[in-house]
Amino acid sequence: MSKPKSSETGSSESVSILFEIKFFFTSVRTTIFLLFAIAIGAILGTVIPQGESLDRIAIFGNPFLFRLAVIIDLNNVFRSWWFVSLLSLLTLNIFGCLFQRIPLLLKEYHSENTKMSFLLRFSSSLGTSELKDQLLNFGRSIMGSSAEIAESSGTVTCKWNKQKIHLLGFPLIHVGIIVILLGGLLGGLWGYKGHALIREGDTTDKFTLIPTQETQTLPFSITVDDFTLLKYPTGEPKEFRSDVRLSQNGKDIQSGSIRVNHPLTYEGISLFQADYRVIGVKTVKLSFKLSDGALEEKSVDPRQQIDIPGSQSKLKIRSLDPGTVAKGPGIQVSVVGQTREPESSSMYEKDTRPMAVDGTEIRFIGFTPMYATGLQIGYDPGVYVVWLGCSLLVLGFILTLFTNLQRLLIEIKAHEGTSIVVVSGRSRKLRREFRESIELGLARLAELKRQNHHNQ
Repeated sequence: MSKPKSSETGSSESVSILFEIKFFFTSVRTTIFLLFAIAIGAILGTVIPQGESLDRIAIFGNPFLFRLAVIIDLNNVFRSWWFVSLLSLLTLNIFGCLFQRIPLLLKEYHSENTKMSFLLRFSSSLGTSELKDQLLNFGRSIMGSSAEIAESSGTVTCKWNKQKIHLLGFPLIHVGIIVILLGGLLGGLWGYKGHALIREGDTTDKFTLIPTQETQTLPFSITVDDFTLLKYPTGEPKEFRSDVRLSQNGKDIQSGSIRVNHPLTYEGISLFQADYRVIGVKTVKLSFKLSDGALEEKSVDPRQQIDIPGSQSKLKIRSLDPGTVAKGPGIQVSVVGQTREPESSSMYEKDTRPMAVDGTEIRFIGFTPMYATGLQIGYDPGVYVVWLGCSLLVLGFILTLFTNLQRLLIEIKAHEGTSIVVVSGRSRKLRREFRESIELGLARLAELKRQNHHNQ
């Protein structure tokens, strides 16, 4: 009876799958593909309005495209499941490339890599001891440091290593990219962005999330003390600023002004000036010219009824037109008194004709609008992680660009009354220049030796 043959198909398939996974996460092709896919996602996130509700996006009214937008979160690309997945895969891919390269870097750091860029061989009639001193001085002049000397079996080995810190550039760049990606993932998964519309003088700790429009609560309250709007002569907004106070448990914890591109940040939560709205009238400015010629100007609360100077009547502002007619802004008022019937009238800023009440002339001069400031609220827990990654990335590039690992190895061996010298070297950058400097130095050393011999 023949023995049953053992099958290794399952084992081979497992090894093959593991190899494919390893190849995927350590391949440069994977890195290029993921970077290309992330670039496409970033373009979509830039072109398509983000933070809008899907009902407002409605792509050309096509039901298929609309369902596709819902599935892949086109209105929230940078926090969508597929964009976060791409960032995660890129992080794992760069980590795999780094992990695969670390053993080689460690071998290089400990000078275990014997691969050299060039090798020069020559013989000399000098003894090994005398030749050793000359070559040590030569190597010190080239490399700028003392050599590691080892003697074994009649062979003297002199080894120089220059700027080994250059080897840290590659891992620092990769670690920096990984840290930046992790910071982006932290911000995408646990950060948030919202909007709050706060009236001057009001206080709130509520805001609405973008794009879900859910109401959330801040760990502090925001009080808008003042809102300032500056305009160009053309009437276009020049600058708008919100003066706010932040309070917690009834105590003020921070205050400051928020302008465009000048946010206010507390405990990682940033408040940005986003927009503003006119929601009412703060004061209305009126002038009163009495019967004796005296002139008074008053800024009145449009919600209150006021006494008319020089008269027993009272005035109440019923409505305000912000300037939709050729006469400019205007108000409609009602006048009531004990000796007169209630009457209504309209006054406009550009109309010089006054309204007369019991000998007092009333003119509308203007109004101060009541604003509500729109603040964008953002929290990104990964921002400091990203800054750390950027610092590591910059440091890695500095080491890579401005340092250069160089190795010089000189072996001297006595052979039949002569000395055999083998000079080899390696340079990460400027390899030809490094070799030429070695060859030129050896040629000068040989020329100096001939001149000394001739003088003797």
